[in-house]
Amino acid sequence: MNAQGKRPVDYDLTCWYLNQRRVLDLVGSESILTRLGGRTGRGGDDQLQRLATLSALKDALVEWLRATNPPTLGQLLVKDKFAPDMIFTLYSNLFCRGLPKVRAALDKQKAIVPAAEAYGKLDDFRPGWSVSFRFHHEHLTSNSAWFELSGQKPLFVLGAATALDGNTIKAIPWVIANPIPDYERPATLVGGHWRNRLEVFPDAIEAFSKMRDAPTSSTKLDLQQLRAVPEREVKKAFAEIIGEPVVPKDWGGERSDLFTSRTVIEGKRVSAAFAFKGPAEFKPLTNAGLGKNGDQIDRLFTEPAELLVLQHCHEITPAVRGTMRAYAQRMGDLRLFCLIDGYDTIRLFRAYNKCGFRL
Repeated sequence: MNAQGKRPVDYDLTCWYLNQRRVLDLVGSESILTRLGGRTGRGGDDQLQRLATLSALKDALVEWLRATNPPTLGQLLVKDKFAPDMIFTLYSNLFCRGLPKVRAALDKQKAIVPAAEAYGKLDDFRPGWSVSFRFHHEHLTSNSAWFELSGQKPLFVLGAATALDGNTIKAIPWVIANPIPDYERPATLVGGHWRNRLEVFPDAIEAFSKMRDAPTSSTKLDLQQLRAVPEREVKKAFAEIIGEPVVPKDWGGERSDLFTSRTVIEGKRVSAAFAFKGPAEFKPLTNAGLGKNGDQIDRLFTEPAELLVLQHCHEITPAVRGTMRAYAQRMGDLRLFCLIDGYDTIRLFRAYNKCGFRL
């Protein structure tokens, strides 16, 4: 955070689809008119005027996202708070189809031009569920958008649900875009990790760097060695490796098990909050193992930390990774997150001779 208590700017958007009327309803006309003051096209150049308007709308939208911090769709589903008409964001692999048919209809000058669709699976939050965004070519922002919105790609969407059709959420998009670092401002640690969906891998943490040279455990027989290691010993070991002298005692209202300002990533010191899932339930970690409606992840992300770490003594299922992503990718409160499963825990402990493990 900066001196004003606000998180630094972590992203900009490259918009492929932008519904100008809907975005204008969100951000207000005054915001756009102020931005257009120095960007209007001259000499009646309609193309320059259009580009200036799109740029002003995009900048105002990014500011609105940072200030409003709408929930992610995954967050709403995990907390069982999803309802039609709610505005949400989603950053996921989406499969886009239909634009070739749109192009063919336009070339043939047909009176009715079909809509295209971007859809994605929501199995991480509701098995068998999906989301479908129908969009129209009039709101494409450039010729490149015809290619970028075809096939399967990671895309960011701001939209709202209109209906629930069986297990498919029908939604309308305000914007379909790619988040990118904000190149006009100094680079931030978070902004540089969009390529990994804001996930940091354990060996990227400098205090854990020795694990890069440790062998990887690959069998469930290896995991059995962690079954006898109490959670308090795991927490103590992590604190010692990090160099954190304060190891708090467990209590029922805790938001995290260990908080430290001594983690370093890419040469930058960051605050980190750890949640440890001990061997009490020695099995792959699912969302169901994280409390009702995933409230342990919810509590973890209320910590004022730049990095949120979830460690488990066994495997960690893809659904948990999806939930961590959903919370990390809230556009007004972006965070980095890290998952450390049992295999990486053993690798880490071997590298640092902790809890009876040796290289």
